[in-house]
Amino acid sequence: MSESAVKKTEAPETAVLALHKEFLGEAQAKASLRPVNQAGIERFELLKFPHKKHEMYTFVNTNELAGTSFELAADSPVDTAWVQSQIYPACKNSVAVFVNGAFQENLSDLSGLGDSFKMQCLSEAVADDETKQILLGSLENENDVFAAINSAFVRHGVWIDIPAKATFESPVQFLYISTGSALAPVTSHPRLIMRLGEMAELKVIVTYAGTRENYFVNAVNDFIIQDGAGVTYTQVQKDDTESWHCSKTRVQLHRDARFFGRNGSSGNRLTRHHYEVRLKEEGAELLLSGASVLVNQEQVHNFIRIHHEAPHCTSDQLFKNVIDDKGRSSIDGTVIVNKGAQLTNSDQLINNLMLSDEAHSDNKPNLMIFADDVKCTHGTTVGQINEDQLFYLKTRGLSQELAKSLLTTSFVNSLIQTIPFPDVVADLNEVLLKKLEAKHA
Repeated sequence: MSESAVKKTEAPETAVLALHKEFLGEAQAKASLRPVNQAGIERFELLKFPHKKHEMYTFVNTNELAGTSFELAADSPVDTAWVQSQIYPACKNSVAVFVNGAFQENLSDLSGLGDSFKMQCLSEAVADDETKQILLGSLENENDVFAAINSAFVRHGVWIDIPAKATFESPVQFLYISTGSALAPVTSHPRLIMRLGEMAELKVIVTYAGTRENYFVNAVNDFIIQDGAGVTYTQVQKDDTESWHCSKTRVQLHRDARFFGRNGSSGNRLTRHHYEVRLKEEGAELLLSGASVLVNQEQVHNFIRIHHEAPHCTSDQLFKNVIDDKGRSSIDGTVIVNKGAQLTNSDQLINNLMLSDEAHSDNKPNLMIFADDVKCTHGTTVGQINEDQLFYLKTRGLSQELAKSLLTTSFVNSLIQTIPFPDVVADLNEVLLKKLEAKHA
């Protein structure tokens, strides 16, 4: 039997297990993180890569990603001027830069945040038993195979502990750069854990970008938000089109805590965002929104689980996707209202604008309600450009293509404009809206 035939019969998990053995054997792992790495690979072996009927991957085909043998991304030089071009002006003194998951002190500047912003390498932070238990505890019930892989290979990551009542004038940007490879596909596994003390406030921008194709960035972000604290969060995914991207964002909200999260996604071979939010105590509030613009064969998929575990909590979701050519998107979102979570208020709306007959969108909004005094709504729309609006603009002297471009950009721009960071709005206008303008030029 030929070697190629043997390889085709191997389970896709085999390559991950072999890479993990190499990862530990060549001492690439941090000694302090080895218990997490071991627990992560054990969880991966239990979960395995999802099949097409897996509940969490109903609309996502991971065969190409799972079937690709990756090497771990190594330290790699990056053009300093290019890095500077990716830093938002408002964050020039409040930016942490990571290359292939590794923190780059020489490219970062946190001087504008003061002493209240306490950031520590994860490999050092796990010396504290509480931090280690947070990492290990997250794996006990981990249901996402890619998040388990993140723990299996985590060696670069940061722990941020914000003291009670701390506030910051500037947003902090976490800039994750992947350098890709001209040879074998490479992967990195960034990890961010952030805890806000009571009444603290922080504005966070997480940006993913790449300098070259052929990489898989697999990130996990954890937010633990104590009583009365708030995080205003924006994530920008603008990876190279010939890359893969997975991210899982876990949020724990305590009494009167707030997480206002927004996401702008450009898509690539496969982008998947997983949100797991727990409103654990009364008065917790969640806002979650996302915008994507997909052309050619780009993909963006969102898997969302919102757990209302206490009474008097609020969650609002709004997603808008513009899909052209053979682009593909999906949103699988479920709000679970637990028994006793009375007076829950939850809304979910998904809007899709289809620009071609081959574009594809799957939407599955869902409610699971185990309380009897709640106000919950959900809905989804899938449609094309409104012909009446198009006709109206044409009667005002606009050409067919210009009118289409105006209606399309305004559809997604209405959500982008809600982002409270002008620099991010300008960036997404460049990254997302220019794709539409190019298509209709």
